[in-house]
Amino acid sequence: MTARQKKEREFQKIIDEFSSYIRCLIFKYNLSKLGLDPEDLIQEIRLKLWKIIDDEKNISNPASYIRKVVESAVIDQIRRIRKEEEIFITEKKKLISEFEPKASSYQDQTGSLKEYVLKAADKLLDSRKLVVKLYLLNMSLPEISDYLHYSSAKTRNLLYRGLADLKIILKEMGFNHEKTRK
Repeated sequence: MTARQKKEREFQKIIDEFSSYIRCLIFKYNLSKLGLDPEDLIQEIRLKLWKIIDDEKNISNPASYIRKVVESAVIDQIRRIRKEEEIFITEKKKLISEFEPKASSYQDQTGSLKEYVLKAADKLLDSRKLVVKLYLLNMSLPEISDYLHYSSAKTRNLLYRGLADLKIILKEMGFNHEKTRK
């Protein structure tokens, strides 16, 4: 029997003996609520175990060792998700900051429709202004709620009232875009 076959046999023995233990450890963390697929994590753990056996490391207490491998794999996945969320939030903040008007970029100027709407949005109440601007960035109500840590009812209320106020402000500024019915 070759060294490779011995490693494969040892790996298969560990997988057969501890597969239900690995599954129990993984399902304990309820990873589906984080959007992680437990089967992907199981595959990652199998790869880590194979690398350990392939490197000819001696595992004296397999249950304890497997527990550590599972915990580190779960932590790695959670860190990856958090990093992706941070990137997502950073990109949204960047978009918001690009959308924020500069102090004198369009004041007292007639310009594009975007500038006109921004000028009107700046006149909204502070509580409604941010929600309306995020909505104008094509963010959905659930996304805005999550981003601002508001309830969906509060977000919806602020948005609808803000849009109604925005409509009034635009009319006061001389912008009337409603179609007349015949």
